[in-house]
Amino acid sequence: MKKLASFILVLMLVLTLVPASFAEGERVAVICDPVGNNLFLTQAVDTAKSLSETYGYTLSLMECSDTDEWQSNYRAAVAEGYNLIIGVGWQSGELANEVATEYPDAAKYAVIDTDAGNENVYSISYNEEQAAYLMGVMAGLAFPEEELYGYVGCFDGAGSFKYRWGFAEGVKSVNPDAKFIFNFTNSYSDTSIAYEYAKQQAAAGATYIFGGAAAGNEGIFQAALELAEAGTPIYSIAQDADATTPDNPYIISAQLKNTGVSMQQVIDAYFNDAWITGSVVSNLVDGGIGATHVTNDGIYLNADILTEDVIAGCKAVVDQIVSGELVLEMPSIDDYTF
Repeated sequence: MKKLASFILVLMLVLTLVPASFAEGERVAVICDPVGNNLFLTQAVDTAKSLSETYGYTLSLMECSDTDEWQSNYRAAVAEGYNLIIGVGWQSGELANEVATEYPDAAKYAVIDTDAGNENVYSISYNEEQAAYLMGVMAGLAFPEEELYGYVGCFDGAGSFKYRWGFAEGVKSVNPDAKFIFNFTNSYSDTSIAYEYAKQQAAAGATYIFGGAAAGNEGIFQAALELAEAGTPIYSIAQDADATTPDNPYIISAQLKNTGVSMQQVIDAYFNDAWITGSVVSNLVDGGIGATHVTNDGIYLNADILTEDVIAGCKAVVDQIVSGELVLEMPSIDDYTF
């Protein structure tokens, strides 16, 4: 009996040291587009996987290749009793709103990079126009004599306007006479179309091309390498996470969107009894967005292009935005001419 009592005492002690989430069998679902090599998604998913070891929850990654899969995966996550359901990407907003309205007590709901418009959902969006403005300032300072600046994005519309507007205004703050050429791949991953647009924009006279095509940016980077071999280099940036590398010195920076940080905020809040709901906007002030070599260190610095003066000029703009000295008031898409 003494041995049994000692065993029970030890068992109770062990259980008090195990995170409650592990003891209770907590289950977390992350719903998103196919991850692949999309930096926007990899940093969020990698963070969720890493934190599963910290908190002891079971993680299910539900990838969606089309609208029907988004719908069915959200419904399945609720029906299967997941405790925390996190959608990553704009597609999750409407669906999180639906299930949180129909089943408000079935789970905790969160979305990253959109606003579900539901007080029962923890929504994290971003002031991307601040980082895009910073990218524009960088382009203007690094290439001040250019007449034409390029831009290859994913989709043309209201969703991309904050990127285009921020970038254009940032360039014009340095080079008021700048002109722009915009092309869109209508995809988050089409490298071949991004490659062709980069070649066309370079032929039109653009030395700098804003890389806003998500995973499709790889096409721009490949075009940059080929054009450099031909003696007509172009320069670009990555999106969401740092991708600078000595293997391609024409990727000079990255417009950062820290979805991994946002994922940690959501999961930490859930497992530490600090859950909040409603809309939160992440920006330069809290580090949710930024720029490689300006707000964050990078893997590789092309110091011939991003000189000390260029970086110092960009950091000065960050200070102005963070302090409130510079306020970016984005107009309506219908009231702005590029």
